[in-house]
Amino acid sequence: MRYLYLASDESGTRTAEGVIEAENLQEARRRLREMGLFPLRLAPAGRRRRHRRPGSGDLVLFMEQFATLIGAGVSLVQALHTLSLQSPHPTLRHAAQQVRSRVEGGAGLAEAMGEFPEAFPPIVVRMVAAAELSGSLEETLRRVARYLDDAFELQQKIRSALTYPFFAITIVLLAVVALLVVVVPVFQKLYAGAGAELPGITLALLAVSDAVRRYAPLILLGAVLLVWAFRRWRATPTGGYLIDRALLGLPVFGPIAHKSGLARFARTLATLYASGINILAALDAARDLAGNRYVAALIDEVQDRIAKGESLSQALSHEPEVFVPMFTRMVSIGEESGELDRMLDQVGHHLEREVDHTTKRLSGMIEPVMTVVLGVIVLFVALALYLPLFELPGKVMGR
Repeated sequence: MRYLYLASDESGTRTAEGVIEAENLQEARRRLREMGLFPLRLAPAGRRRRHRRPGSGDLVLFMEQFATLIGAGVSLVQALHTLSLQSPHPTLRHAAQQVRSRVEGGAGLAEAMGEFPEAFPPIVVRMVAAAELSGSLEETLRRVARYLDDAFELQQKIRSALTYPFFAITIVLLAVVALLVVVVPVFQKLYAGAGAELPGITLALLAVSDAVRRYAPLILLGAVLLVWAFRRWRATPTGGYLIDRALLGLPVFGPIAHKSGLARFARTLATLYASGINILAALDAARDLAGNRYVAALIDEVQDRIAKGESLSQALSHEPEVFVPMFTRMVSIGEESGELDRMLDQVGHHLEREVDHTTKRLSGMIEPVMTVVLGVIVLFVALALYLPLFELPGKVMGR
């Protein structure tokens, strides 16, 4: 039988993933250990997920309850049994039950959790694996909960800030289409019957209206094909890299994407490093959670420089456009003081505040901007439609 695995080496500095042949799960674990690998996730190849993923809020609550039970002196098996009964999300209840069975069978907690990626993200598995080695499971579970909660809060702030601009733009586009398809044709018939000479602005509006009504199916099909081709290209390594790099350079939205990604990187690195995971392995996980393939490629270069002997701050300083000087300087101070995790957490918090300020300012700016844009469009349409009406009385009197 074929098993998909994600495993780290004995030092925990590198991870590997692939497929291994084995008769059962126990043999697959044994073969990986013989290869010098520690399994973080191991599951039958082709296994279909039976449950939907839990939301961030559900996972935060699960981790907080888990930490509380462990802190109260409840055994690991009994804590998992309790969670399998009271967790509000079915995927987490199922995963807790199965993890409990595997732990009772001799598997490690991280190893067992790694078999259920639909419930436990890789960063959770890595941190639990480090906690098992250091004996700080309760503290690590609370740290995981805080990390997930902060990440979810930042994501919600960005999403709420971008929802209104998207909604406003959609309303403006629908209003323009309604004018072109419904209102303009009425005036077009009026002008045709009156035989009035139309100004250029009116002729241009009528031409656009005629094109929209005549070629609407082709325009819609072209838009769908364009979106499809864009998504397919973005799914390729080259396309994703170029698009993600261009995204950081966009006005207004680029800085939001940049600062939020940098905040997520700092928070992830701080959380993993504080959990006892070495810097190379922490960077490996942070790269997977970067959410931007251009930034992920830069993190790969940072890892290579650290492996050659540079410090983290030195390695980051080679890319000042992404890892801004303030960020690099804070990392350097953390390295010198021996409080790297605290400094990373502070700079992550500072960047999150900047993102929050930027998104609030964007929300305040978008309403007057869209009002002006809509006003200009309405003014243009009104001028184009009503200017010829001033000529109609003369035409009528001249007949």
